[in-house]
Amino acid sequence: MILSYGGYNHPDNEANCIISRSGLEAGDGFIYGYTEKWDITGFLQAESDAALIAAFAELLAAYSIQGQNLVWKKGSITMHSLISDNTLAGTRVTVLPHFPNNGNGELTTFRRYAMSVEADVTFQAINLITPQVLKYEESINITGSGGPKFGLLSTTTGFYQKQQLTETSPITIVQSGMATGLGAFPTPNAPLYPEHEHLERRQINQGAKRRRNGFDAEFPIHWNYTFERNQAFPTA
Repeated sequence: MILSYGGYNHPDNEANCIISRSGLEAGDGFIYGYTEKWDITGFLQAESDAALIAAFAELLAAYSIQGQNLVWKKGSITMHSLISDNTLAGTRVTVLPHFPNNGNGELTTFRRYAMSVEADVTFQAINLITPQVLKYEESINITGSGGPKFGLLSTTTGFYQKQQLTETSPITIVQSGMATGLGAFPTPNAPLYPEHEHLERRQINQGAKRRRNGFDAEFPIHWNYTFERNQAFPTA
């Protein structure tokens, strides 16, 4: 078995990999992909101290580069692979090469090492036109009932006087919400009552993008519409 990371090839049967996956969870709990993690262990071998130190340097240099392909082959057959371009934000070396063992012949002609590489993979390809929605919420706020409007009029002495000002009053609804798209901004919800909307109050805000491994991944958008009407709004 030969493991390669980018242009670096581990010698045959030098490295071993434990591959695990954990779900990528969206805001409402559904799993839209997974994080694949490769825990790599192995040992470097060399005939001299100088050659062993050179092997350290080559290993560390190879895994200091992010976004490389991981391929584990049996002869000419690829048994496992983690291709950077097929992931959400590229492969990343989360645990750099280190040397967890001591004694038992370490630093004679060999040195044991360990490192971890992982990447996020989505079940669906990124769609920039209609992106997958990772988080969504919307609320409706109703102000007023349409009933009479009154005011409290000041007097020279004593309490203010309550006086009905109008027989009816307007009802105001504010529709506000947000959605987070994967790889692109999603389309805001349409206004519920377009014929009663105060267009001058409409707000569409694109929030700060959330980055993964240096790439823009999550795109939040917020909307706010205000409607006003003399009677109760239709509910159907």
